[in-house]
Amino acid sequence: MLHSVVAAAPTVVRPMISEEEVSELAARYGTPLRRFAHVQADEYIRAYRWRKDSDRRAEVVFAIQDPAGRIWVHAKPHYPGHIFRLPSGGVEWCEQVQDALLREVVEETGLAVYIRRFLGLLEYCFYDGAARASFASYVFLLGSDGNLPQLPADGEISAFRAILPSQLLQLSADMRNMGGDRRGWGQWRALVHDLVYDILTGQSA
Repeated sequence: MLHSVVAAAPTVVRPMISEEEVSELAARYGTPLRRFAHVQADEYIRAYRWRKDSDRRAEVVFAIQDPAGRIWVHAKPHYPGHIFRLPSGGVEWCEQVQDALLREVVEETGLAVYIRRFLGLLEYCFYDGAARASFASYVFLLGSDGNLPQLPADGEISAFRAILPSQLLQLSADMRNMGGDRRGWGQWRALVHDLVYDILTGQSA
């Protein structure tokens, strides 16, 4: 008896930034504001961005807005008590950005959302002496029906808070003022909050 052999579908490894994918997202959800930044790596950034076995090509960052115009931000158990930030999650190497976005929203908040706008694309060059590592954040504004986000069962998120877009600037300042081994992380994480603040408050075109 002859047995047919079905070849496994090849795994598509996508680049950190695919201009074709960016154009498709822009056609659906608006042209993103693009920014580039150099960030000095701290111990935390070095541990993740220089890994040879990284499970992600980029990340999605999402500003979920409720019907009252407030934005959901979250805290994690290992953050200092005053630090809240916009939720984010990894885009796997074989995954499309939009698929990663919708998956991460469910995993981190449990909310039903719709995509309102492709806000921005931030590209980073982390540096540590002569060493360099690249990364990118795809940033989206999402709408929700007003339900409350649910804390994930894995305990990774410790709290949610709803803030006005104008309060994003204070979150950014809080992160920039972090010291110690998270100083570089704070400088990095502040950048996406600057972008969302600029767009949602009309400070940037």
